[in-house]
Amino acid sequence: MKKIISNIAALFLVVLVLFSSVSFTVEKHLCGGQVFSESVFGKAKDCGMDEKCCKEENNNLYFSKKSCCSDEIQLINGSVFEKVTVLKLANNQQNLFAFTLLNYSIFSPINKSRIIQINNYFPPPNTHNFNILYEIFRI
Repeated sequence: MKKIISNIAALFLVVLVLFSSVSFTVEKHLCGGQVFSESVFGKAKDCGMDEKCCKEENNNLYFSKKSCCSDEIQLINGSVFEKVTVLKLANNQQNLFAFTLLNYSIFSPINKSRIIQINNYFPPPNTHNFNILYEIFRI
């Protein structure tokens, strides 16, 4: 039972990592400012009016030589593993930051209640000769 639960959990984590890092594109074909076709993984269907495109004014269709069709491609980035921007500091700011960090780490107040003193600790006896066990010899 424990093995089945661990396999299900591992499968769930694999699927979670896979879907959290997948990116895909959405391609739209616009004809006259309206969406004619939309495709998620492939190329969107063309309306066939690239060369002689229509314009609509007052519910009347006009044909023109200028193309009114356009393709729009949108990238949907699903990656959660993107690089985090690093804090950029000038040279004098770096020196001040390093000095402040070093000063705080050296002269920070020590909390006496958090220090654990072990006075009566005796390590376990050494029962193995590690030089022989690992075949380490000085020449």
